[in-house]
Amino acid sequence: MKNTVLKLGLLTVMLISTITSCSKKEEGYTINGKFTDVKDGTVYLEFTDGDKTIKDSAKIAEGNFTFKGKIAEPLLYTIKLKGSDYGTAFLLDNETITFEAKKDSMYLAKVLGAVQDSIYKSFYKNEFKKISGLAGPVYKTSDSLTQNGKVKLTAEQKVVMDKRWADLQAFADGLTDKFIKGHKDKLAAALVIDERIVTYGTPEKVKEYYAILTPEIQKSFYGKKLKAAIDLNDKTAVGVRAPEFSQTDVNGKIVKLSDYKGKYVLVDFWASWCGPCRKENPNVVLAYKTYHDKGFDVLGVSLDDKKKLWEKAIEKDGLTWTHVSDLKGWKNEAAVLYCVKLVPTNYLIGPDGKIVAKNLREAELQSKLKEIFSKS
Repeated sequence: MKNTVLKLGLLTVMLISTITSCSKKEEGYTINGKFTDVKDGTVYLEFTDGDKTIKDSAKIAEGNFTFKGKIAEPLLYTIKLKGSDYGTAFLLDNETITFEAKKDSMYLAKVLGAVQDSIYKSFYKNEFKKISGLAGPVYKTSDSLTQNGKVKLTAEQKVVMDKRWADLQAFADGLTDKFIKGHKDKLAAALVIDERIVTYGTPEKVKEYYAILTPEIQKSFYGKKLKAAIDLNDKTAVGVRAPEFSQTDVNGKIVKLSDYKGKYVLVDFWASWCGPCRKENPNVVLAYKTYHDKGFDVLGVSLDDKKKLWEKAIEKDGLTWTHVSDLKGWKNEAAVLYCVKLVPTNYLIGPDGKIVAKNLREAELQSKLKEIFSKS
């Protein structure tokens, strides 16, 4: 009896040991890479967070290279060749990963063995591909009817196109919603929220989706990034006092937001290279001309990084109000402060310094200003 118990005990220990060894997580990552059209050179593995960059390098020999290391949690890393500005981004985890690419088509790289990455990329290979497939004909029809923005739609055409845009948005929202809710325990959900909802959705939706993520995902790097975006948006929500900032104008003079206290001011984030911004500029010009004498002003904040292009666009579009920029592009400090993820973005601020409305475009801007100044 004693021997039987002893044998059972030993078998249990061996079984536990076997299960543990089979389910043991990789101690680190190994990337076995190959370029089919590059024999030698240097390749980099990079992670960038703001101004912080973590970089490793490896030598390419007969087209092959290897990276080894360990990370605390999965993060979006990029593999790029020396001298190249672009590469292939993927979610790196402590796994054995196979990477294969061609120099001139890095975006088509094959990444195998990266489990979290494959789930994340599946959104763009499936849901987003379907959305893009439907969006293409709608954009094409719109460009055709407006002759690429040169002609205004008739009332009938506008009704038809508004319906098509609404249907497309509903389709996109439905697929994205299903993916996020179906992957609330995966990093893919946090990344899709950050890339699609923070940038193109509403602050309310970001909060709604963040709330359904599992605690583990909320505590991840990308979960914390979402929480930071939510907190930042709360600081620039309608009804709160607009955060103060100051930048230099085209002549080098420092201009502060508080200089506009006592007026309604539209803080307009734009850039010379932004097509939608340039398309919206005539509408802002109309608003300025109509309501400036009644106490309305505009403060343009440019996300340009080249002063000559910025100044040329101001002159060409007839933007006669004050313009400021630190010429840092997307890292413009005021844009970062206001969580600007795309341009054009604008904030209408009241005489008391509080935010009245956000992202007023086309007829909405004219309607809001008419409502405000008809009362005064």
